[in-house]
Amino acid sequence: MADQNTESLGTASRETEGLQKELRLLRGLLRIMHSESSLDDMLAQAIRLSREVLPFDCAFIYLLDRDGRELILRASSNIFPGAIGQLALRMGEGVTGWVAREMSPVIIPEKAWEDSRFKMFQTLQEEQYESFFSIPLVARDNLLGVVNFQFRKPFIPSEIDLELLTLLAQELSLVIQHLLMFEDARKKARQIEALSQVSQSITSNRYLEEILHLIVTVTAEVTNSTLCSIMIYDSEQGLVIRATQTLSQEYRSKPPIKIGESITGVVFRDGIPIQVEDVQKDPRYSFKDLARKENLVSLLSVPMMIKNRAIGVINVYTSRPHHFSQDEIKVLQTVSNQAAIAWENTGLLQKTLEMEEALESRKKIDRAKGVLMKTNRISEDEAYRLLQKKSMNIRKSMKEIAEAILLAHDMKVDS
Repeated sequence: MADQNTESLGTASRETEGLQKELRLLRGLLRIMHSESSLDDMLAQAIRLSREVLPFDCAFIYLLDRDGRELILRASSNIFPGAIGQLALRMGEGVTGWVAREMSPVIIPEKAWEDSRFKMFQTLQEEQYESFFSIPLVARDNLLGVVNFQFRKPFIPSEIDLELLTLLAQELSLVIQHLLMFEDARKKARQIEALSQVSQSITSNRYLEEILHLIVTVTAEVTNSTLCSIMIYDSEQGLVIRATQTLSQEYRSKPPIKIGESITGVVFRDGIPIQVEDVQKDPRYSFKDLARKENLVSLLSVPMMIKNRAIGVINVYTSRPHHFSQDEIKVLQTVSNQAAIAWENTGLLQKTLEMEEALESRKKIDRAKGVLMKTNRISEDEAYRLLQKKSMNIRKSMKEIAEAILLAHDMKVDS
């Protein structure tokens, strides 16, 4: 009877402890949900909160990228600055990729490395860990990512542990989905604001250089890129940098690119965007030393199109490996086409102004010829040669000579 009472007390104690853990877990998740933290900060908080559930030695949270192709490491209980945002797993790769693909948890109490699905990452020092728990993060049947817990010694979870893990995964998934939706809405708002700024600049009275600088600055900000540049095609030189927000003089002095040369030259030739995961390794990229020096990694290069004609290219670089989504490509293509319109409109305006100025100069020269013909009783050809000779002798334009003659004539008439 005493043994039964002791067992009942033990069971009650474990249940009470389980309820207390569940309560702390829910309170912690509620705090996270109502905080104003960024997604990355929230994930770090979630890992710290997970210690209320499991005595793990290391934890990782991977999130699925927007294209649903890769799982990107976004948070870790240990400090791996070189791995966060850099380490990526394909769907089905390793235990983590298998869990993501199947949307089913995996619990390996000991000798995790013997599992046929296991993949060792030396960067994460996984050889130190014996037990491995991997749980999918799913909200409304949509995979968001995977959370992993690792233990240095064998660890067999209790029923309460498994219940709390399930609760953690469910609630954490809802929080992540909420934040992802919020981030997506905020990003779209920034994109709309950026496109509005670019559109307004095109219809403003700003000078072309100011418009192009605004475009690269706004584009770098909205795409979270390290560097953005606009290259315009010149028939004599090739693609020449006309605007960039970077202060690097070496990049600003990068030599022109011929059509079909390097990534940018191919984008201009074919009129199709190209993205590169790592320009420092891509054999098509011509400036690897510069990329290493400036810490340029991923590249999205988009043609500046007017109808079916390319006039230049916009390039954006990130300092970490990044797969540009279709939304990001569409936004940059829109900005790129607007930049092309700005360039074209300014060019047309400049030509119009030059034609107006040429016409005004022609009128003044004709009037000055008339004054010379009447004053010196010479022919029109002689008057023109006289203007031309004077222009060459004193190194002034014929317009300036004509203006001086007309001013002197008008003063003489007035007197």
